[in-house]
Amino acid sequence: MRHSPYKSRTPERAPERARSAPAKSTTPLGDNRFQELIRGASAFFAAAERDEVAEKEQAIREIRRQMVEYGLTVDDLVD
Repeated sequence: MRHSPYKSRTPERAPERARSAPAKSTTPLGDNRFQELIRGASAFFAAAERDEVAEKEQAIREIRRQMVEYGLTVDDLVD
């Protein structure tokens, strides 16, 4: 195999280190803590969903702005 004189654009990976398992809790997960974790997870996923919607709206605004800038119509986009 021949080596290229050019550097690769992909970064070299750091060697993998052994990961220790997370510490196990000896106390059972109570109902209140479980419900708190579920509420937190639900809020996290709701926020992620809102961000996706906002990103789509931003993309549409950007497309419309560029269509005006370049004088394009929807017919120009359809082949």
